[in-house]
Amino acid sequence: MAIDAQLIGKKTKEYTVDIEKGHIKSFAEAIGDTSPLYYDEEYAKQTPFKGIIAPPTFATTFTMNRPTPLTDVEGFELRRVLHGEQTFIYHQPVRPGDRYWVQSEVKDVYDREGKSGKMTFITIETLARDINNQPIVTGKSTIVYRQSI
Repeated sequence: MAIDAQLIGKKTKEYTVDIEKGHIKSFAEAIGDTSPLYYDEEYAKQTPFKGIIAPPTFATTFTMNRPTPLTDVEGFELRRVLHGEQTFIYHQPVRPGDRYWVQSEVKDVYDREGKSGKMTFITIETLARDINNQPIVTGKSTIVYRQSI
């Protein structure tokens, strides 16, 4: 498969992610967010969330060390990739003790001409769902693939 619009619709296999309280706390510490909402159970119970939740960018961990829809694309070289944009839509808070089913899909591929030559923009959407098949978070990431470096 080429690095072009043929990629649209290409998905990863679905996999599970278990949310751990210690992982949430470590992530919050790593990004420098000291909100007790992410580690203090007694404090978090008094909030509208009624318990610990994960920080907004925690969903980036759902795809770390996992195959992407681009993993087996012939000719795809990671050294040509630039991070373009990333957004998250939370349908429900991410909570410790939960298990999510996660799958990523290429949603768009388009080319643009830049100062250094042709670039291909690839938009990947990742959806995490709970045990009841309800969406928890939808992440959208756009990467820039430099055709020449």
